Amino acid sequence: MSSYDYASEPQAAPVGGKKKKYRDENEEADASDHLNLMQDPRVKRGNTYAAEVMTSSTKKDNARKKPSRRSMGRGPGTTRRSSTPPPVEGRVHSDMQTEEFLEELTDRPVEFDAGTQTLAFMDRPKSPLFVPAKIGQDMDTQIMPGDLFNFDLEVDPILEVLVGKTIHVAMLELMQEEELEGIRLQQEEFESIRNVELSEVQRLEAEARRKADERDRRVAQEKQRQVDRKALEEKVAARAFANQYLSSLHEGVFDDLQEEGFFFDPVRKEVEDIFMPDLLSTISSRSNAYGAARVMMDELIAGARVLSRVFGADSQRLRKELADRLAAEAAAKKAEEEEAARLAAEAAAAADAAGEGEEE
Repeated sequence: MSSYDYASEPQAAPVGGKKKKYRDENEEADASDHLNLMQDPRVKRGNTYAAEVMTSSTKKDNARKKPSRRSMGRGPGTTRRSSTPPPVEGRVHSDMQTEEFLEELTDRPVEFDAGTQTLAFMDRPKSPLFVPAKIGQDMDTQIMPGDLFNFDLEVDPILEVLVGKTIHVAMLELMQEEELEGIRLQQEEFESIRNVELSEVQRLEAEARRKADERDRRVAQEKQRQVDRKALEEKVAARAFANQYLSSLHEGVFDDLQEEGFFFDPVRKEVEDIFMPDLLSTISSRSNAYGAARVMMDELIAGARVLSRVFGADSQRLRKELADRLAAEAAAKKAEEEEAARLAAEAAAAADAAGEGEEE
């Protein structure tokens, strides 16, 4: 075997993790099964031309991940300075050039390009058609010419039935068409007669409507004439009454004013309208105060009587309850004494019986 021969048969590349060999058509693709540029954390997102917005959390992460240039050193033989103390909460250190002269930064790591090729998904082959297993036995039958039927002999009745049925259906269709034509002619005649009758009915209705409208107009005109005549008569009567009334008005106006009190004595008017009402109101207010005081006193006396009756009834009830309680206590005490006497008598009787037994 030469060094260029295969030691084993070619085989597919091993698939690690949970990656399947074929793509499942019913399941959605997992984001972890492929490399998508929109989901790759190594790809910069957003506008690459604008300045990056640095938040406090982003500055802390950058300061925590990015190594300090001074801690990496400038080369062999250089002394390292003491590290800067960590920033206080809420602030971030910033690197800046503090030397007198510019210096070349040599701590840039070596860069190189690398690429990778992911395995493409393979479409799952179609499932084969299901073919059920063959069961049972196959049987066949041999039919010789003339075993089933004789066409020339048996086709006559079939043709007779077909032709007869066709002729019968054609006759039925012809009769139906004639019947529909008769119905159509009858409907047209009926429509013409109905239209004539309808036009005559409409003419009669219009004539009756015109007569009714004319009668209503004549009745309305007569009512309006009567109303106008009545209004004219009322106006004439009012005019006559006004002339008769105003003829004697100038003479009796002063008499009427004198009788109604328009001409009065000012002193008498002031006494009757101002002095007397005030006097009467003062007297009535004082009499009302006396009456209210009397009513209040009567209510107080009635309330005192009611309270005295209530207190009397309560005192009688309490006396009765006290007497009943004392009687119950006396009865209980008497019962206890009788019970004690009975027990003492029973004890004495038992002692006497015991003594007689010992003597015997």
